[in-house]
Amino acid sequence: GKHLWTYDPEVPGLWARKACCDMVNRGVSIKGSTLYVGTTHGYLDAVDITTGTRIWRTDTLTDRRRSYTITGAPRLAGDAVIIGNGGAELGVRGYVSAYDMYTGKLKWRFFTVPGAPDVPDEHAEVTQARKTWAKDTKWDFGLGGTVWDSLVYDLALNWIYVGVGNGSPWPIWSRSPGGGDNLFLSSILAIDVATGQLQWHYQTTPGDSWDYTATQHMILADIKIAGRERKLLMQAPKNGFFYVLDRETGELLSAEPYTHVTWAKKVDLETGRPELADVSDYSEKPQTIFPSMAGGHNWQPMAYSKATGLVYIPTLEMPAEYFLVPKAKPEPDNINADVRINERPKIPVSNALGYSRGVYQPKSVLKAWDPVENRERWRSLPQPWWSGGVLATAGNIVVQGSLDGALTIFDAETGRTLRRIYTGTAIMAAPISYILDGVQYIAVLGGFGGSLKAYPPLSAPLKYENFERLLVFKLGGAQTPLPPVKAETPQYEAHTQIIFDLRLAAQGRELFLNHCARCHSYRGVANGYPNLWDLHSETYDQFKDIVLDGAYSYAGMPRFDDVLSDSDMTALREFLLQDEAKFKKYTK
Repeated sequence: GKHLWTYDPEVPGLWARKACCDMVNRGVSIKGSTLYVGTTHGYLDAVDITTGTRIWRTDTLTDRRRSYTITGAPRLAGDAVIIGNGGAELGVRGYVSAYDMYTGKLKWRFFTVPGAPDVPDEHAEVTQARKTWAKDTKWDFGLGGTVWDSLVYDLALNWIYVGVGNGSPWPIWSRSPGGGDNLFLSSILAIDVATGQLQWHYQTTPGDSWDYTATQHMILADIKIAGRERKLLMQAPKNGFFYVLDRETGELLSAEPYTHVTWAKKVDLETGRPELADVSDYSEKPQTIFPSMAGGHNWQPMAYSKATGLVYIPTLEMPAEYFLVPKAKPEPDNINADVRINERPKIPVSNALGYSRGVYQPKSVLKAWDPVENRERWRSLPQPWWSGGVLATAGNIVVQGSLDGALTIFDAETGRTLRRIYTGTAIMAAPISYILDGVQYIAVLGGFGGSLKAYPPLSAPLKYENFERLLVFKLGGAQTPLPPVKAETPQYEAHTQIIFDLRLAAQGRELFLNHCARCHSYRGVANGYPNLWDLHSETYDQFKDIVLDGAYSYAGMPRFDDVLSDSDMTALREFLLQDEAKFKKYTK
């Protein structure tokens, strides 16, 4: 547990604006004495693991004028380091790149969506994909298709399997008027590591309009199906279906819903295509759709046990109401300005999940899925909101953390809870297991952050200080120490302004949703960012200095003078003050 070194990639504060969703990093890769990590501002760094000093740095971005980031972990494949990028919501063009692990030199790059027609296609697969896009596609939007996570290497085939993300903007009628499958959005790609050439592809959500990325973790396993040993690729992407594919050929073997799904009736195994339901189309009226844009399963790693033959999926049962905002114009840092999401819609009295009338409460459930019988074998008791990634061990246990600060150990075969360890720290990461000197350990990173800060925190982040911690357990270990109790935050008196221009405040609300809401949760949920509904009165009067001139850029609050004006500041301030007055009156 001794601290050895810290590596700081020196990410400029401006990148807080460019990062979707938030300043997150999903891990590193290591070979020998070299550690590989992607930085938020788009570099791939090789670091000496013994000293923490940089060996080399490579710029992975094709256009630094656009809001590209790296939030995923690099993967090692042969002598290559494979890395993608993020930013589909902010107007970028997706690709995945391979670099020489010893020098950082680019080996190949695979673009996942076409570029502007006046620029030559970079490789044959781009030309193939272009046929699936409309002629009047919004090429200047970048189109998305980012590879922000989910890369897995098959050593025997020397192929890398790549999960591709959503389109930009979300609705196909905005992105590619006239339709089309829009390859290779929301797809799984098999790419030869030596050449960078596509071997096969499968699109989980053709013409995706719901942010149903296929960037969720993929698992490779050799399993006997119908009496025949098959080399499989398994994935539970956002769209709610569990896919089993032959990883040598790309053949779809099964696709059954692992959570409640309403956007599609089923997946046709002959064509591999989903049969869309009427509710999937929100172009004319708002529609409440399962799963939400957060997905039935998101970035939290799932796990597979050879002992049980089961896949363990951290599942989110949650709908969203999708609707369009009339005449909304995409903004430079929010290309999806024409779409709004209500993440807590009202639902009918009687429905498939058995919830009562009122606002829908999202539920997180750990599910054990049988990929041979294509059915759920067991599920945990539900918890509000998210739970973390999953570890399955040869000792026949499954381990998962949750937002409430508990680390839970399940029986892998039955789902029975064997133990719950309360840590006082929210846990989102997947645990890992390792052995040193004959002693087995389970380690997990704790801390409440990332895009989850947009959601109301539960007991642990509310009760205890939100310190990032590495928690390591062993059999017979000591009791888990709890963090310090959270200090009570002061509530300032409401600003003295009591008369408001409601039209101006409405303009300010749109500005807030487009530019601020990704970090500052609406009405100040206690999440680690400054609560804009409880600031000192002088701070409201310094908005121009903070937002336009970057007075707090040293603390990670970037300047917005390239996209916002003085008049915008007046409108934004009017909205916050008018809403603060209502909010404080209500909370009192």
